[in-house]
Amino acid sequence: MKLDTRAAAAAAALLCASALGIGTLAAATPALANSGPTTKRTPPAAAKRAPKPRAKARAKATPKASTTPKPTPTGPVVISVASLSSAYGSTAGGTTVVLTGKGFSRVDATKKSSVLFGTTPATTFLVLSDTQIAATAPAGTGTKVQVSVTDGTYTSPDTTGDDFTYLDPITVAVPDRTELSAAGGTVVRLTLSGKNLDLGTSQSTFAAKKITATVDGTTAPLTWVDATHVDLTAPAGLPTKTGAKLPIVVYNNGVAGPADSTHARYDAVVTKLSVTSGKLAGTTGSTAKPALTITGVGLATATGFTFGKTPGTCTAAAGKESTTWTCVNIPAGPAGAVPVLPTFTDGTTAGLTAGSIYTYTNL
Repeated sequence: MKLDTRAAAAAAALLCASALGIGTLAAATPALANSGPTTKRTPPAAAKRAPKPRAKARAKATPKASTTPKPTPTGPVVISVASLSSAYGSTAGGTTVVLTGKGFSRVDATKKSSVLFGTTPATTFLVLSDTQIAATAPAGTGTKVQVSVTDGTYTSPDTTGDDFTYLDPITVAVPDRTELSAAGGTVVRLTLSGKNLDLGTSQSTFAAKKITATVDGTTAPLTWVDATHVDLTAPAGLPTKTGAKLPIVVYNNGVAGPADSTHARYDAVVTKLSVTSGKLAGTTGSTAKPALTITGVGLATATGFTFGKTPGTCTAAAGKESTTWTCVNIPAGPAGAVPVLPTFTDGTTAGLTAGSIYTYTNL
């Protein structure tokens, strides 16, 4: 039987497909592929071409690690106290302290706990500005405390500038009827007392204690004597009128103790006489050539001078009423030394000094 040419070709193609594999059948036998019904296959989408990788950026040099550790952040400081006008105060309280810092305008002035000395509220305080507060320290023990400020949310951190130390005040006793030269230089022995009083054992150790004194507000040097006594050298001052007394205060490192205001006064004094001796009959001079020139301190309100108990003829030098007077004549007097002293009607007193002595003699 004679095979159909088409069928023979298809059979040959089928044999080839067995050798090449099913996947190539359609390509190898196009005639067979078109010889019957087939399902059209959609070829898979071509894979996208991957972009070429860019050249790697040149690596930057890695900096060396710092050997210093970074501080741990603690948050913003909203309120702070940088310094105090006084780092010391009395254990009795009452020391006025001006705080300098920042953030003080945030403080509620109605709350006592806004300003603390340690854990104790200030007796009073006044917000002067955003950077200053004036406060009165409360009483405390002899210790160092932190002065802090708070607005209720933020509190000033502890610094070396906000330290306040309580010290025991020193009480001074002045001898009764102490008369101080208005010219200065009078030495007065003071008795000191107080809790935990320590004056040292010598002048050098005493000086290290920073114990000082004032007379009527003027600084007066102190010299160590023993465990409870010091010698005060009074500065110059104005004569006390109407018998009034002046305050003497001793300070413990700037902390004032109670003043003694009942036992000392300043006296007007004669410090020098141009002539220190003369005849018993006295000496006669003139306006152009006075018999005596008197130099002193606090003489402005004097009404005249006496030689012992005898008044002299003396007047104040123009423009130098407080320090210089001249006597046209020196009155007669008994043999011996007498004080030359000013007289006052306003209650001012005069003190006796070596410079005010005049001696009558015929030798």
